[in-house]
Amino acid sequence: MSRFAALILFGLFSLCNLFSQSESDSVLYHDGLSILDNSFNVEGYLKSAAYFDSISGTNPDHWLAHYYTGLSYILAARNSTTDRSRDELLDKAQNSINKSVKLKSDESENYIIQAFLYQVRLLIDPQGRALNFSQKADSILKKAIEADSSNPRAFFLLANNVYYTPPVFKGGPKNALPVFLKAKDKFRSFKTGLSFLPDWGEDQNEEMIRMCSNSKN
Repeated sequence: MSRFAALILFGLFSLCNLFSQSESDSVLYHDGLSILDNSFNVEGYLKSAAYFDSISGTNPDHWLAHYYTGLSYILAARNSTTDRSRDELLDKAQNSINKSVKLKSDESENYIIQAFLYQVRLLIDPQGRALNFSQKADSILKKAIEADSSNPRAFFLLANNVYYTPPVFKGGPKNALPVFLKAKDKFRSFKTGLSFLPDWGEDQNEEMIRMCSNSKN
């Protein structure tokens, strides 16, 4: 093998290592995921964000560290009581998501978390932001499905988009229910490659199925 070819192979191997993570990294994520899973208010989610941000500081090549930092800020924003605080927290989330996307641009979870951020932006001002952010979420969720059609979170958030769209525009509970049910099937069969990969959304999807089933609209 020529020296030039060897250098190319070494470069490719290094690049793969840069963007990949392994089960051995789980020790870094366990405590943070425990904080995230047991958080129910802004303070808890900010603690989770700080934990994952510290991981990203020492492991800037870990896309999941940036991802979970962003997810924590999104959940903090969703639980905040002031619009200004919500937008500020979502700005921080966007910064972390951008870093995650830069490391792994073709990852379906990155498309999904971006769509989640758009949906929370919309909730801050439904009347003024619905059209813009609903369309953005819908567009990027289609990219998530193209990247990985087995990912249930893409269908869960897509169903949310349908649920909150007026029935006159083919939205509402009746039209959302089949999509939530499709997400349910996806959750049943979805397998993550690593123990600390995203696995959220199933319980919320079940709750939305109950709401849609009980709705008269």
